[in-house]
Amino acid sequence: MRDEAETIGVPVILMLLLVATLDMSELNTPLFFAAKNLAELFPDALWANLTILGDALVAMVLLSLLAVRYPALLPAGILAGLIATLLSRSLKNLLEVERPLTVLGSQVHVIGSDLFNFSFPSGHTTAAFVVAGVYALVLQRDRITAALFCVALLAGFSRIAVGAHWPMDVFAGAALGWFSAWAGWKLAAGWHWSRLRRGQQVLAALFLLLALALFGLNTGYPQAFWLQMSIASATTLSSLLTLWHTWHNTT
Repeated sequence: MRDEAETIGVPVILMLLLVATLDMSELNTPLFFAAKNLAELFPDALWANLTILGDALVAMVLLSLLAVRYPALLPAGILAGLIATLLSRSLKNLLEVERPLTVLGSQVHVIGSDLFNFSFPSGHTTAAFVVAGVYALVLQRDRITAALFCVALLAGFSRIAVGAHWPMDVFAGAALGWFSAWAGWKLAAGWHWSRLRRGQQVLAALFLLLALALFGLNTGYPQAFWLQMSIASATTLSSLLTLWHTWHNTT
């Protein structure tokens, strides 16, 4: 239990300390401009493609890719996603932190759609870390975990690159996503229905519907259209395979 608490709690606490430091030291805006300057060394399309990995629907369906081999991904992902959504939206409405575009106006080079709603925490970063966290906790593979969190970090950085979020939004999203992944994973361990054949069939069908919905989603980033279609196609096939497996598995 101590090792688990350290694995989950230490990164969350460190991320939240970074958020508090940025907020109190007034470094948030200078760090935003520094990150934007770095991001502009690379093409806009790169950040657009990375940032859709944190879209809530994209992130959720990505959990179905290995579900036929690791069925625990689906219940843990659903629960983690619900927790993350509830916490993220509640904090946005409670804290009412304005977006960079609202505060800085034309100083911000925006990639994709202009966003003016509240920004803290970053929902895309939260979703990216939910996916990385659920995969890490279910698969328990160190190299895969490291790769997943690197991708999640890039997805989080992309939220600054596209002009949608402050650095403190991203750090908070990372903490929230990792915590939500752990909470969903723990709750799923006691969710007996999800391990029954009927429960697995319902979850597989739900993820198939989500994958199909991705074909019609407007992410706000047209540069990432082909990545979106590729993910939608791959997750539709993987969800069909998982659903077929649950119907034909007699054990």
